[in-house]
Amino acid sequence: MKQKRMIWTYGTVMLPLDVGKQARYFQNGMLKVTEKVLRILEQAEDYIKFETDGFCYCIAYHMAEENEMALAA
Repeated sequence: MKQKRMIWTYGTVMLPLDVGKQARYFQNGMLKVTEKVLRILEQAEDYIKFETDGFCYCIAYHMAEENEMALAA
């Protein structure tokens, strides 16, 4: 089985995240769209991990909030 690439990033994920639909998240004011979600691996207060056909994503929320505050200052 082929190993999937892991993408570690930050952003604000548009919830709910549904299996079979594309994930959407904002990063630095830009909307990013992934392939269809195959499964949700883990969902915590400060991050979410999910898998698409080609990648595994880990999106941290706290870094997105810090960047938004820095831009506002």
